[in-house]
Amino acid sequence: MTSIAAPVGAIFGGFGAGGLALALAVLLVLGVRGKGKMKLTVSPAAYVAFVAATAFSAAGQIWANPEKIVGQGLMGLGVGQGSSGPFGDVKLGAVALILVILFLFAPNVTPVFAAVLGLIAGFVFPATGDGTVWAIPAEVAKSLLMTVGG
Repeated sequence: MTSIAAPVGAIFGGFGAGGLALALAVLLVLGVRGKGKMKLTVSPAAYVAFVAATAFSAAGQIWANPEKIVGQGLMGLGVGQGSSGPFGDVKLGAVALILVILFLFAPNVTPVFAAVLGLIAGFVFPATGDGTVWAIPAEVAKSLLMTVGG
């Protein structure tokens, strides 16, 4: 017999990792464009993008592509390559700090720019490693996704 009950802990029923990634991608695109009744402003755009990146990582498949692009960009900048990188020894913790600095201090931050920073942070923060201060927002996002969609 097939059960139609929601997964344990999922308050809206089961979405699946791919379903959550898709829903958050639609929210992000439509919310940042703001042509409808609602528009994401700077901070919400960054938060939605961060949670979306977490969902993308969990979903895999086609959703893994943004994470690969971020990884290739960081590798191209020499992050994690020791002193042989073009900027010297730059580690992921420094990249996470730079993302926060950009979000807080860059002039004229738009929702689109905030969303891009949020997506990049959603991949960089958890990559800094368990036990780092940067991993905490990623763990919160994972818990939120599990609570909402199972």
